[in-house]
Amino acid sequence: MKGIFFVTNIQYLHDLISPIDKLGGGMFLIHYIAPAHMVGGIMIIFGLLTRWAIIAQLPILIGAVIVNFMGEMYSQNLLLALLTLSFCVAFLFYGSGKHSADYFFKMEQ
Repeated sequence: MKGIFFVTNIQYLHDLISPIDKLGGGMFLIHYIAPAHMVGGIMIIFGLLTRWAIIAQLPILIGAVIVNFMGEMYSQNLLLALLTLSFCVAFLFYGSGKHSADYFFKMEQ
């Protein structure tokens, strides 16, 4: 959902990453964050290559927490980023579970 929101409101995404844009790579970040959220989110929902999708999400989520402290603090965004980061770290260690596409394909072999 956040990826779709970023694609439709690209100026909002640009405003969010403006505090760290001075370090360089701002255009890369804009083109990485939205597609990684959309593709990674779909893969996590279905449980397909869950750990790989979470590894792609971790830099974005850690950056979301850092941006809230560097720029203007949005408490709702910070809470959402911390909650999502904690869930992703838990699933990174736990895995996708028995009701995932990974488990289904593993049992088909």
